[in-house]
Amino acid sequence: MNPIPKDWERVELLANAVEAARRAKFWRLKLGDASINSLDDFKNLPIVESCEYRRRRFTDLVAYPDEIEWIPGPWLGQSGSRAPVAEGDDDARRRVRILREALSGAIPKDVEDPGVVVLSTFDNRYFGAEMCAAFARMNLPAHLIADCGARGLGELRDLLSKFEPDVVALLSRRLDVDELPDSVRHVVTVNADRLPENMPFLDLYVFNEFGVLGARRDEDRYRLAHDSFYFENSSRNTLVVTPYFSRAQPIIRLDTGDAIHSVVPANAR
Repeated sequence: MNPIPKDWERVELLANAVEAARRAKFWRLKLGDASINSLDDFKNLPIVESCEYRRRRFTDLVAYPDEIEWIPGPWLGQSGSRAPVAEGDDDARRRVRILREALSGAIPKDVEDPGVVVLSTFDNRYFGAEMCAAFARMNLPAHLIADCGARGLGELRDLLSKFEPDVVALLSRRLDVDELPDSVRHVVTVNADRLPENMPFLDLYVFNEFGVLGARRDEDRYRLAHDSFYFENSSRNTLVVTPYFSRAQPIIRLDTGDAIHSVVPANAR
């Protein structure tokens, strides 16, 4: 994990993010031209709700169109409720690094060469493929099963059992943890409403515009990626996020709408 920025570094990173964002029409109109010399200066900028952001034209959100290498698909792409997310090479490498570091917490320490199966829905199969690639970068064999709903639950369980996985990432909610094969030693979930009770788990906190924001294991509190994002509480106790490093499509003070009790300060992690 990269070092968490100190206060003066945060101000510099946020000022750079604001400067980049002002190249995009939407943010130029929102942010004005005031200098960012302190965290207070930054906190004087408006908070933008995700629903407003997603209504804007994609071309109005991009700051450096010449640097775009790809626009990721569902889970980080366009659908009825999600905005497209443009990335350059550096943006993508950083997002995948965060995912890989988070998934490292799902690897059983007492199993040699554990096998992994990622069970996704058809819509989030691209995110599932990214997870498989992240596991592969950790030298773990990973298989993707895209569940389009055509298989019955019994057939789906049988298919999973054939792989004898040690780790299963459940991106489809058709199967419950209790229905996983006996070989499974660890389960990965995403934005879980109910956490597994009788098995070690890793629950990822994923938000469309940012990717993985944090993870939790055997606890109620997500450990957020303070090295890559600046987190704030809104007046409504919802999580507000600013990426430090996004360049092709910078985002400033986006209100996720996700209710929180508090953000643990970066230096208290």
